[in-house]
Amino acid sequence: MISSPRRAATSVEPEVRAERGREVQAERDAEVTLARLGYLGGVFTGPVIPLGVYLIGRRISPFTRYHAAMALNQSLTGLLYAVCCLIVGGLLLLDSLDVALSVAFPIAVWLWVCTVGYLLRGMAAANRGAPNPAPAWICARFVRASPDRAVTR
Repeated sequence: MISSPRRAATSVEPEVRAERGREVQAERDAEVTLARLGYLGGVFTGPVIPLGVYLIGRRISPFTRYHAAMALNQSLTGLLYAVCCLIVGGLLLLDSLDVALSVAFPIAVWLWVCTVGYLLRGMAAANRGAPNPAPAWICARFVRASPDRAVTR
């Protein structure tokens, strides 16, 4: 029996689609890994690793650019809060070491815990392929990120 050309073409198409699906999945995994690296780097190094991820990943895809910008914004906001706590602690240190430590240290710890929590929530959002729902008080917008492009394919 002679097989029709139409049947032969359709038997090849699933293989091509499967191969293209693997390429798209590998590309998505690379984007998500880079976005997670930005958030996780923000937990340990402040804005250093998120800045590197932003500079490298901004041309890779809109998804990577968005999440790298959000990680950088959250890290920079946390750094500014730390500087503010140092200033408040320094001013209170003029009065007494006990007052400075009892006021500035708990505030600094609380802000650090909040920053780390929102960075980890951002990492989970990047892992799901969703936008990061960080509030404005913990994520000031220093680097522009458009949330409409924050979803993976």
